[in-house]
Parts: sequence; structure tokens; C-alpha cells
Amino acid sequence: MIDKKTAAILALLVLLVITGIGWFSASLRPHGRIPYDNTYKWTEFFRGYEAYLDQRIFCSVLSGSSMEPTIGNGDAVLWVEVDNKAEFKVGDIIIYEHPTYTGHPLVAHRIIEVEMQDGGYRFRTQGDNLSEPDRHWILDGKVQGLVIGVIYAAEFHG
Repeated sequence: MIDKKTAAILALLVLLVITGIGWFSASLRPHGRIPYDNTYKWTEFFRGYEAYLDQRIFCSVLSGSSMEPTIGNGDAVLWVEVDNKAEFKVGDIIIYEHPTYTGHPLVAHRIIEVEMQDGGYRFRTQGDNLSEPDRHWILDGKVQGLVIGVIYAAEFHG
């Protein structure tokens, strides 16, 4: 039986391919495939997706270059809440509350290590464009969700 996270990702992948929305990839970055002024055409697809899986899809626009080339400054990430943090694995991109940032409350970085601690989980993360891991481990209570797709900004990021 496929778990809810896998079903959500598979269903969204099909929608992304059908509607032409770029799926994130470090090697292929389809800049400008969907301009922000044309969002109505694809947002209706996600309303049906949310109703089908009974799960809300969040959209957050990111700033900064720490996740380039996968996610650039101004790109929007689609993410879902995941209650069972045990489902997260190395390679997943998560949205979390940074332990020390006050100006940017949510960060999206890739998991590079997972550990159990005191009956919960903690995650070591790193931006794809950074040479070293983040200093702080992210406790499972600070994780908001899992990135399941990217809507690339209309302009080219350089």
C-alpha cells in the first residue's frame, strides 16, 4: 500500500507534467515556464488535488540563493505538511523555522542527515549552493513541511 506522502507526490508529479509546471531538478532548470501573471490556469488544478487527497498545498516564494540551481531567488515552492516526520529522508527538501533567523522565519533546505533524539527526530540540512551544512540541527517540531514542487520565476536567475 502506498503511503499518503508517496501518493501526494505521485499525483502532483502527474499534474505538474500535464500542466507544464517545472519539477525541480539540479541539472535542468526550466526558467520562465510559467509566468506569475498566468497563475489562474494552473491553480484550479491544485484545488482538485487538495480535495482529492484532503491535504492543503502551500505555496511560498523564496528569497536568497542558498538553494540554487534547484530553487532560485523569487521562485515559489509548493509544499505539504507531513505529520509523520519519520517519513523524511536524506535528499528531501523541507520547509522549517530557522532557530536563529528573525527576518526570514521559514527556510527551505535539503536534508543531508537524519537522527533520532529523545523519541523524536532531528535533521541536518544544507543549501544546494552552500559548501557546508547548516550549523543548527532542525528539531522535528520546527519542520513545517515537505517541498513537492517548484514554480520557477519568469525571469532568468543568473
